[in-house]
Amino acid sequence: MVKVLQKPEISQLHRLSGQLRGVEKMVNQNAKVSEILQQIEAVRGNLKTLEKRILGQKIKNLKDEELKKTYNYLLKIS
Repeated sequence: MVKVLQKPEISQLHRLSGQLRGVEKMVNQNAKVSEILQQIEAVRGNLKTLEKRILGQKIKNLKDEELKKTYNYLLKIS
């Protein structure tokens, strides 16, 4: 059985949650659009990193080579 989410991933999810709350606060306070977009880009980068981590863990445990190639491809393009 594969543990998909481990402590680093959970910590990253908490950071993402905080970042999203920050974006919401910025929107509610009518912050500059450029500042909001900058924060959204940070969220997107953090989410991408989490996605790669989770895919990377999945790839390590694959037995089927074709599936492994597919996951590696997804990891490269994400």
